[in-house]
Amino acid sequence: MEDILKIVIADDNKLIADMIKKKIEDDKRCKVVGIANDEESEMLLIDKLKPNLVITDLKKKNGWTGIDIIEKYQYCEYKPTFFIISASIVDYIETIRKLEIQYYLSKPYNEYDLMRIINDIYNDIYPKAIIELNNNIIKNNNRSFWNMIIEKFKRIGQY
Repeated sequence: MEDILKIVIADDNKLIADMIKKKIEDDKRCKVVGIANDEESEMLLIDKLKPNLVITDLKKKNGWTGIDIIEKYQYCEYKPTFFIISASIVDYIETIRKLEIQYYLSKPYNEYDLMRIINDIYNDIYPKAIIELNNNIIKNNNRSFWNMIIEKFKRIGQY
């Protein structure tokens, strides 16, 4: 049984939240368990559903920011991984660094970057999954492993 990344998406723009959900759920390792369109529902979903990952916007209606939410969970026993997707990253970059947020993406973004970061988060949360995959590939066929690596580099234009 593969580990599933449980995700809450928080954005006051329902269309953007739905677009992110649709793209993420193409990856069968991910499950969006809730979408929040305001601060209260974001905290409620985090507390109730205990997601591994919260994708949050920074600037939202009524002065609500993703930073406010992240700060509330900094010292809690339960602390999900936060991934910021926002047009206002530059305005908050020092705060993001102070809070040690590793994952952020500026709007507008492309789907490749979104899914690359989701994959990185998945591998950080479930590191054994990539180790087991690589070990199986190496055991089964060393040539297949190196062909897979070369193909990945070709796709990103590095080979």
